[in-house]
Amino acid sequence: MIEETPPTQLLYYKDAYIREFDAKVLKIQKPNEEYQIVLDQTAFYPLGGGQPADTGVIKGEKGEIKVSNAKMVSGRVIHISKEITGEIKEGDHVKGIIDWERRYALMLNHTAAHLMAEALRKATGLPMEVVGSGIDVDKVRLDLAYEGSLGPLLPNIEKVANDIVMENRLVVSKTMKREVAKRYVERFHESLKTLPPQVEMVRIVEVKDWHACACGGLHVKNTGEIGCAE
Repeated sequence: MIEETPPTQLLYYKDAYIREFDAKVLKIQKPNEEYQIVLDQTAFYPLGGGQPADTGVIKGEKGEIKVSNAKMVSGRVIHISKEITGEIKEGDHVKGIIDWERRYALMLNHTAAHLMAEALRKATGLPMEVVGSGIDVDKVRLDLAYEGSLGPLLPNIEKVANDIVMENRLVVSKTMKREVAKRYVERFHESLKTLPPQVEMVRIVEVKDWHACACGGLHVKNTGEIGCAE
């Protein structure tokens, strides 16, 4: 049972720029048509926080696993694969390799989504609420609690966003108690109301002095990496 393995060490929170890592295979099972693999540590980001899961490969001395998805279950990251080429077994030491081009695009777009949330508020002059979002490799979606048309405001929204990009503002994450986090994000017109009530420690991602909200996803180090719209 996967629950019998120790919780996975999450390398992606230590450094979101890790592309390859060494690990030990703790569990391999196939409850249906797909394999489920648990490692002692991983840089594969599992689906969550509005961000899709990483893909890539896990390589051993005698085999290879193509990772098509990953999910978090009870503190364990489960790597999903349709097939194992060659032989990889429990106890093997392996190397995980992230599809970096895809991961980096997701990181860029995730940070851009945070930046745009505040750019929209600055452009409208309203504490506009973001009620939903979707991060993908080639696009970002923000669902807004706003009944008017943003069309006339688009040039100003673009300018506000590009100015913050050009400032190369740091993007930092910190974890704090829920009550402290609640007060912290309220300064940036955000709330914790979508966060499950049992979550006591909250990870906050902040575009320094611009925007901050609860987020479990991965981000670039500074806004300059995003680049400006032309």
